Amino acid sequence: MKKRKWLSMSKKTEPELPLKPPIPFLENYSNGEFFYEQTPRDRLITKLILERADEKSRKLGIDRRQFLASTMGMVTSLGVINTVSGCSSDGGFNAPDGGTMDCDQSRELVSGGDYFIFDMQTHHVDPSGEYIERNPLIARGLPGLFPGGDCSEGMNTNDCLDFDNYIDLIFLESDTTMAILSGFPASHCETGAETCGLIIENDVMAMEREQINRAADSQRMINHCNVAPNDGLEFQLDHMQYIQENFGVVGGWKLYTGWVPPDGGEGWFMDDPDVGIPMIEKGIELGMPTFCVHKGPPLVQFDPVYNDSRDMGVVAKMFPEANFVIYHSGLGFEEFSEGGTREPYDPNVNAGVNNVIKTLEDNQLGHGSNLYAELGSLWASVMTDSMGAQHVIGKLLKYFGEDNVLWGSECIWFASPQPQIEAFKTFTISQEFQEQYGYPELTDEIRAKIFGLNAARLYGIDPEEKRCQIDPMMLATAKRQLDGELGDRRWAFQKPLGPTTRREFIQLVRKNRFEGKPG
Repeated sequence: MKKRKWLSMSKKTEPELPLKPPIPFLENYSNGEFFYEQTPRDRLITKLILERADEKSRKLGIDRRQFLASTMGMVTSLGVINTVSGCSSDGGFNAPDGGTMDCDQSRELVSGGDYFIFDMQTHHVDPSGEYIERNPLIARGLPGLFPGGDCSEGMNTNDCLDFDNYIDLIFLESDTTMAILSGFPASHCETGAETCGLIIENDVMAMEREQINRAADSQRMINHCNVAPNDGLEFQLDHMQYIQENFGVVGGWKLYTGWVPPDGGEGWFMDDPDVGIPMIEKGIELGMPTFCVHKGPPLVQFDPVYNDSRDMGVVAKMFPEANFVIYHSGLGFEEFSEGGTREPYDPNVNAGVNNVIKTLEDNQLGHGSNLYAELGSLWASVMTDSMGAQHVIGKLLKYFGEDNVLWGSECIWFASPQPQIEAFKTFTISQEFQEQYGYPELTDEIRAKIFGLNAARLYGIDPEEKRCQIDPMMLATAKRQLDGELGDRRWAFQKPLGPTTRREFIQLVRKNRFEGKPG
């Protein structure tokens, strides 16, 4: 097995690369919306992974870090998660023991399948945005948001989260084929708000879309337009018109119903006749009838009441000519209740994923409707629990249908999406759960739909055409060069780019008593 240069390229005076599993969600992490603290269960999983890595690397005669950074290390890690989760042999992650000692078998497990992967939720920040001067609370808060990431000491946080790093993490260090660049809420300075400026403006996202697509000589990215109809409705409607006229058809409207404007106001619901309905009608009028709505973890200065998904089914039924995507699929609604996420659907538990299923059922929307469930942050939060993950994916497929579940990673807040992708490639739903709860089998065909074919259909994209154009593109050439020099699994030692201790997270919250955070 070839030694990866990047495993030993540091100076002798620099600390060694960490000895840790290739799955980042077993340690403290945050995306700025919530703080996940490592549990005793996570520590047990980590301990067992390191023990098995030590044993297997010795037998193979390679360094432990090299083993953990290999596909064999990933299969070993997924197998330990299965064991601790108490999964049966046919459920959870497909991680046979043979795949922990054989490069070819492990590579086939985590890298197999020529999937068209369309990431519905990706983010980065603009290092030159107006918010730096006009929204200093956000600018001051960014260094606190990412102390545990790849920022060198003294480096401006934007250097870790800028456009160049976005391209690297999404397109060069993962199997992602296409991505949607998405924004987050703040007041536009044009409204006259005292505190204003988005961390990435709508026109900047549109220009970056064009830059990536030109560099790729094909369509690799589309972008959202961020809209806040509760912050000056007439301005927001005019802004939608401006974006459409000047930057062409974007990938839909990104909406945060829980966001409260800093200069006064309240959250809103999509079916509000004075706020939500006019905005939906404007989007349809402009020929951009796709609405992607944050219904997940409550951000700083959000009113969590409006993260309830009950309005999503209402407007989906009201506007059959439009499409509505529930971002995060209710993760975090009602105080992160695991009873609504990691367990079978119970209509009496209106929390978590159950909340989005309830709005679907209340409005009699079945399979193949115009209401979609998106996996950003949700998959990351459950992929270290094989049993809970089967309930999450199983009940979304059961109630929304195999054509209405969409892939999303919420990276680059979580660095490269590759560990999430590799875990999902091996994920299965047990025969026991299929019979007991009516979940469908997670076949390769359904997996391909979730990974990207559903989103391709939603946006009218030909996945075959785009897939064929990847190899000769400039970004693919750069990826091959990096792979040859450094190794294609550089991401294995990256940390999520959020706070990694509770103290850091509390400091972040105290700093950021402002109108919005990434998410």
